[in-house]
Amino acid sequence: MARILIVDDDLQICETLAEILSDEGFEVEYVLSGEEALQKIDSESYDVVITDLLMPKVDGMEILTHVKRVKPKTQVIMITAFATIENAVEAMKRGASDYIAKPFKINEIQSSIKRVLEEAKFREEFLSTPRDVEVELETTLKVLANPIRRNALKIIEAEGRASFSRILSRINIDDPTKLSFHLRQLKEASLVDQNSNKEYLITPRGERALNVLKELMAAL
Repeated sequence: MARILIVDDDLQICETLAEILSDEGFEVEYVLSGEEALQKIDSESYDVVITDLLMPKVDGMEILTHVKRVKPKTQVIMITAFATIENAVEAMKRGASDYIAKPFKINEIQSSIKRVLEEAKFREEFLSTPRDVEVELETTLKVLANPIRRNALKIIEAEGRASFSRILSRINIDDPTKLSFHLRQLKEASLVDQNSNKEYLITPRGERALNVLKELMAAL
């Protein structure tokens, strides 16, 4: 069963999560500081690290960066009471697998763990090289980070298929060339495609990216 490390300076959160996740069959440890977490990560192997964002001295971002440097296959779930879209995007840029706002429901953590473990298995089985993983994450994050691309992707999904002029009429942007640039970015990232009538359609990869965005916004 998967090994999980919980990092939070709140003892009650650590004990509660450890008890519940242990009952589900996970092998769980917890530490109450970022310093202890770095030592554990260096000396042990974990499938998932669940870390608070804001902690004294060594915070969650530092832990995330360290994990991705020394144990890149370990999945990191970030939790915080001060959730913002900027923090979420930054965490995902650094390699976080999920980002959950406090106060959270236990089933949110349980679902997140299952999802990131399934995604890790999928990547290992179907993405042949580390570069494939890097490219998929990078292109998804471009959508999450830019509001024009986010809105365009939502419009295309809602419409089923949409012409350039239709997207332009529904999005708050004055410069058509700017929209053209962002649509090209979406297309080059294989998040959208065009049919023979030059209408834009969302791809399966684009649907996955949009689902990530929806889950992220629902948590904030």
